Amino acid sequence: MFKFLFALAVGIALGYNYGWNDAQVNEKAYYERLVDQIGGTNRDLVRNDIDARQSADGR
Repeated sequence: MFKFLFALAVGIALGYNYGWNDAQVNEKAYYERLVDQIGGTNRDLVRNDIDARQSADGR
């Protein structure tokens, strides 16, 4: 049980340190940059704007 708690504490400390350093360097959070990188190019293809669809159909 001690090994598990020790590994958990070390993991939390390393993750906090990485997050803190990342926040000091970048303006956006890590997950925001990841979403921009993964879905940034495809975001316009899956847009769900009903008004724009109706305008395009000529309604």
